[in-house]
Parts: sequence; structure tokens; C-alpha cells
Amino acid sequence: MKKRLVILLSTLFMCSFLSTAQKGVTTFGLQYKPIIPNRFIGTFEEDFSAEQMVASIRQKIGHSFGGVVRYGFTDNLSFETGINLTHRNFGLNFAIPDSSFEGTGDVSVVSYEIPVSCLVYIRLGDKLFMNASLGAAMTFFPSNVSVPVSIPNGDYFLMEGAYKSKMQGAFIANFGFEYRTRSAGYFYLGTSYHLPFAPIMTMALSYEYSSSDVLSIQNVRGSYLTLDLRYFFNERPEK
Repeated sequence: MKKRLVILLSTLFMCSFLSTAQKGVTTFGLQYKPIIPNRFIGTFEEDFSAEQMVASIRQKIGHSFGGVVRYGFTDNLSFETGINLTHRNFGLNFAIPDSSFEGTGDVSVVSYEIPVSCLVYIRLGDKLFMNASLGAAMTFFPSNVSVPVSIPNGDYFLMEGAYKSKMQGAFIANFGFEYRTRSAGYFYLGTSYHLPFAPIMTMALSYEYSSSDVLSIQNVRGSYLTLDLRYFFNERPEK
């Protein structure tokens, strides 16, 4: 009887281990990361005010989603990569001090990102893990952006953004918690910070009127903070 009990307990332990261990496991996941505007970390607001023009751009809620591939080197160390489609959204605000005109607009900066990061896990329970990761991302920007706004009196407001380079790099960091099940997969909740190595683009805001033009140019860093929601399909370790 005692021998059978030992065998039963050992079997249950191994099943639990296989359901949570990462060594030798290659798994695929899906993720959605809303970009959270905030004043503490990441790009929030840039001032473009100039003579006869008060203007700024402010970060709005954005989105990033894609696929993730993870490989476990050990039970506490994994490698991740994948591809994401990211929309950085900004709101435009501008006004002409010597008139009653005020206006707003919206611009979306689209990019494709390929992140590469190393994750370290700390086990908090049978199925609950805490992790942190560091890495880098290669970002591709497909096209420049432009937002024209006509003013009722015949004047003209224009926002144009040109990327520093089509391909750019960024530092990425992540922290979160993961709940692993034996049959339903892995569920992850965390947060990430994306910091480009250099400003991603140069933005120009201009006010064109009958007698002259007003132009303001600033570099935009494009850093952001996200809330991370991920799901990984359950896979068995490779033999």
C-alpha cells in the first residue's frame, strides 16, 4: 500500500512538473498590448508652439498585437521572439492666439516590430510564476505621416512626420505574472516599456496664412508603456 502511494504521489508530481516546466519547450502565443498614455514614463506630450501658433502633440491610447514564440533553455530561463503590429496614436492641438480659431486632429504612427528578449522566472506557486525580461527590438516603419487641416478663413494648418530611418532599434523591458495550466495553456498579465535608441521621427507643424508661414520642428522619441495580455498554447517538452 505504501509503495502504491509513493508511486501515485510521484506520478502526480511529474505531471505537475511537466505542466509548468519550460526546459526544452517551444510554444507559440498570442498577445495584445494596449499603449497607456502617462506622464511618468514614455512619450506623453511634445510642445510645438511658435510665433503666432500654439501647438502640441499628445500621446493617446494605442495598440500593439501579434504572435510570440518562446523556447525554454532551463526551467527558469527562456528566449522569446515574434512579430507585432503597433499603432502609436497622437492627438494634435493647435490654436492661433490672435484669432478665435482652435483645432484638433489625430495621427497614427504604424510600425512592425521584431522583439528578441531573455526571460528569467521566479516560481511563486505550483502554477504561478513571476518573470522579468530584457532585450531589444528591430522596428520597421512603412511610410511617413501627414495630416492637413483646412481653416475656415482660408489659412492652412499642416502636420508632417518623416522617419529618421525605415529600420530602427529599441530597448525593451518587461515584468509580469504567468499562470500555467496542464491542458488549457499559459495565461500572462504584465507590463512592458519600449524605448527607441534614438528619436524615431522628425515632426513639423506649420501654420500657413496669407502673408507668411509659421513652422515648428521637433524630434519625437516614440517611447511607450503597455499593459501586456498574452496566451500561450500548452506544449510538451522536446525529447
